[in-house]
Amino acid sequence: MRWLLCGSSPTPVVRRVVPTLLVALLLALFGTALLIWAPGVPGPAWARGAYVMFVVIALKVPLITVLWWLIARNREWPGARPQWLPPESAEILAYLETQARRAAELPDAADRLRYLSEEAWHVADRLEGDAKVDALTVALRIDGMRTHAHREHHEH
Repeated sequence: MRWLLCGSSPTPVVRRVVPTLLVALLLALFGTALLIWAPGVPGPAWARGAYVMFVVIALKVPLITVLWWLIARNREWPGARPQWLPPESAEILAYLETQARRAAELPDAADRLRYLSEEAWHVADRLEGDAKVDALTVALRIDGMRTHAHREHHEH
């Protein structure tokens, strides 16, 4: 399943997941149509039962398998610490820093930077290693911008 949905990437790739889901969904819909015809299948009851089992296993299980794999691979539960990949944490930190630079030029910069500072410290609390150092650096930069904005606000 990982090979089918991820390829060489560590996470599922949209251009692989969407077609796989579409094919599995079409099979499931086709399976539903075939199940509607199940009572009309000629022969003994065991043959109808075998027909129904074949339709369910061959046409419905692929969709259930793909969806279950996508759900089960995300091991983040409510209240648990997030497990970000290094590119994800770098993207979050870059976003926070970009937003802080934009906010520093606005009239309500102090309030916006306070919020962004809280978010940066929140991210820093949840990371470890080099990513934590990067997050702390971003949080301290935003705090510096916030202090500067606070001073400018009180001077005017």
